[in-house]
Amino acid sequence: MKRRRFFRSMLAVGLAVALLSSMLGVWPARSASRHLGYGFNVAAWDTTRLSDMGFNWIKVFEAPQTPLPQYVLLRVEVTAATTLTDLQNDIAAKLAFSSNIQAWEIGNEPNIDASYGWGAPPDAAAYKTMLCAAYAQIKAADPYAIVVSAGLAPTGRIAGNYGGHPGHNGSAQDDRQYLIELLDNGGGACLDAVGYHPYGYSADYDAAPDVASADPTQNCANGFCFRSAEKIYQIMQQQGLGGKRLWATEFGWITRPPDYCLSDPSWFGREYQIVTDEKQASNLAGAFQYADVHWPWMGAMFVFNLNFDRDPQITNLCEQMRFYSVQGRPAETALTDMAKNPAFLTGRLRTDVDQLSYLIGVSEQPLTMTGIIGLSNWGWEPAIYTATATANTAVVPVILNPTGTLTITSQAIDLAITSTNRATGVYTGQVTVNWRADRVANPTRRNVLVTLYVVSDVQRVYLPSITR
Repeated sequence: MKRRRFFRSMLAVGLAVALLSSMLGVWPARSASRHLGYGFNVAAWDTTRLSDMGFNWIKVFEAPQTPLPQYVLLRVEVTAATTLTDLQNDIAAKLAFSSNIQAWEIGNEPNIDASYGWGAPPDAAAYKTMLCAAYAQIKAADPYAIVVSAGLAPTGRIAGNYGGHPGHNGSAQDDRQYLIELLDNGGGACLDAVGYHPYGYSADYDAAPDVASADPTQNCANGFCFRSAEKIYQIMQQQGLGGKRLWATEFGWITRPPDYCLSDPSWFGREYQIVTDEKQASNLAGAFQYADVHWPWMGAMFVFNLNFDRDPQITNLCEQMRFYSVQGRPAETALTDMAKNPAFLTGRLRTDVDQLSYLIGVSEQPLTMTGIIGLSNWGWEPAIYTATATANTAVVPVILNPTGTLTITSQAIDLAITSTNRATGVYTGQVTVNWRADRVANPTRRNVLVTLYVVSDVQRVYLPSITR
């Protein structure tokens, strides 16, 4: 009988709490935890334009000698021809400006043999050696620097076996197989985030991965779409790296060039990927919004590109990179206007409520109620927390899991509140969540007010409100 009364009472409490929430306005709107960085690959460092667009990251290829208004991702060149000495000398020179650099990407598309990739048959074990050397050198100089593995080229599913490496045809290795080999060889210990290039191809930003379709906007055969990033993160989870982030160090959609450009060698195999200017705009904005809502494991995302079409070093007017550019196109306006939810570089703890309210009838006692305070980390470094209930107040909740560490996942603090023999009235207490994170001085603690309303008749309190 007591168990039955408990469940009946909790149903009434649930309905009453919902109504109190609307009447008193105590439940703030929920939003996705802040986990994204908003970035661009750039030719010219137009930091003013990026600031005006609300973008807080920039990817560059030379170390900035003065601080920039954006956080900086610096790409370090690493190919099969790079010796360990070459790499260490290059990084040493760039470390002279480490205070201006927040993140380092070690290499680019090492799973393909192109000149801008590995420059030879891909070799995940060899790349791992370079990655780990770079990681050790950078971390020794700046323990808080973010080291990102080279953004992998999306290759689709490659058959065959080259030199004992599955998914390898001698010139490219399946991006998923390459990542598995990199992590099997211990590369996961030498990175803070996994780099990937989830280009959209012809598919819309929300096309499901690995699903073929006759509709080009929904065709993601072989993972050729933005959401192929989900498959990469699945591998990270399977390999024990689910607590680290994935970074989209390049992604974008290509627009149509003049017809005469389609015969240019740089356009080989790309014509099917062409989208309209308007579609580029909606896909780029949609991609950020999709990642914000659905991918708590995604870190910084860098559009390719802002202004390569204005780069005087790219003399070929048909070079395909020019037509990913967004400056002066509808995409620039769409990306400027879209809502943004940027993460903090350091850990930053938030609670999802600032008040919990309960309503019970005086005759329902004794009664134990439960509560949840949701926690999220709005930064990229861990936040360590301890929750306590204020003593000597009318309501002192029992906190079932008072301590923990938040990385990329959300957590909840579970509460139990017991009322045994209270008279009608309003009773209050407070839960305080103290937290700390590296490089955060005097973090603001989070306070959640707990209010218990004890009334003579629950039915009379909440039923009239339903008809309003």
